[in-house]
Amino acid sequence: MKEELAKVIVEWQENWTPELIERDFDRSLIPWHLNKVVTFAGCRRTGKTYLMFQLMRELSKHADKESIFYINFEDERLEKSIKTLTELIPTIEELYGKKKMLYLFLDEIQNIANWDSWVRRVNDSRRNVKLFLSGSSSKLSSREIPTSLRGRAITFEVFPLSFHEFLHFKGFSLPDNIKKLAFSEKKTEILRLLREYIIYGGFPEVVLTEDPRIKRMIVIEYFNTIIALDIVERYNVRNPGELRTFIRLLLNSEYFSLSKMERTIKSMGYSISKATLSNYLDYLRECYFMFPVEIYSPKVKLRIQYPKKIYFVDTAFLTFLSTKFDENIGKLMENAVFIELLRRGKEINYALGEGWEVDFVVPEEELIQVSYDVNDPETLERELKGLKKAANTFGYEKVTLITWDIEEERNIGKIKVRLIPLWKWMLRIED
Repeated sequence: MKEELAKVIVEWQENWTPELIERDFDRSLIPWHLNKVVTFAGCRRTGKTYLMFQLMRELSKHADKESIFYINFEDERLEKSIKTLTELIPTIEELYGKKKMLYLFLDEIQNIANWDSWVRRVNDSRRNVKLFLSGSSSKLSSREIPTSLRGRAITFEVFPLSFHEFLHFKGFSLPDNIKKLAFSEKKTEILRLLREYIIYGGFPEVVLTEDPRIKRMIVIEYFNTIIALDIVERYNVRNPGELRTFIRLLLNSEYFSLSKMERTIKSMGYSISKATLSNYLDYLRECYFMFPVEIYSPKVKLRIQYPKKIYFVDTAFLTFLSTKFDENIGKLMENAVFIELLRRGKEINYALGEGWEVDFVVPEEELIQVSYDVNDPETLERELKGLKKAANTFGYEKVTLITWDIEEERNIGKIKVRLIPLWKWMLRIED
């Protein structure tokens, strides 16, 4: 075992990090000099590993490369036990000697049982060891990190590429004065790229692949891997077919309720309980594949009773796996806005009233509606009516209507409505 671990360590040091395209990441947020574990949590294939490589490259400008080590715990040569972690630092020190500082980047660490006990011990007892962890499980997120690490970790959630990062990956150069884009010949190209981004999503490998047929193959492979490794294997799911049926139904649903889903799946010949469905929902959320959103209400009972709205970590899953939303630009826009709000660290709900609905309530900040075709007067009137009623109900004076390419400001009574193109909102061009 120790020999295999040594091979993995030396192999990594000899090959070092691959070439990469840098993500938008503020390195100053890393608590380099604090006794904190740094964790990166997110869905599989969103770029957590390459973000760690990016940090390692930056770190190597100021630290000895032989003090920086990367281990991927999905490597089949490594035993998936706490013994591997226990032997890690002694093996490194045998091979490379003791270092003033040691930087360990540990990928998919959630594959090791009781990993958090080892992390806590090392973090508390070895002040010369800085730990960076990644995993495709919300168990590494700030909300669900093990109790033993509470107060000891700083968590960064990693999502697929933002639109700004997408443009960078596609080689599109934004002008120094980004506000000029609205009047530039580049605007046509921006809208073309935005449509590509909305349809095919932001998984880095998919973005760098040109052929839509291969994009589809990659996304389906991701989907199958997430189900197999992050759900079926991790949680010992006994009926994978039943789980897949559940996910397919979710991909074709805007709303979700346990009772309705139970009836639907039972009508298809499966014997399933609400408890099992609730577990499946938790598994999908824990691996960052799917996000349920509650209705906005101060009453806990209503938040529990009302159906949840369903969003996915990337629009590519809707494009390639949903029959209902295939190239439904409005729905894809809404999903992309949701993920961008998560990226910005926002708390998100939806609002519903008699004859109206608002896509997103960001508590104490704003109401957001997303609509592709507001050129149609009836559509615009419906969206504005919903925003007005929600604003009056919840006491908001400013609301936002995200459009495809319409920009203007309107006053509806005392309420200010800002219509902003999706590309400007995504790039944070506020005026």
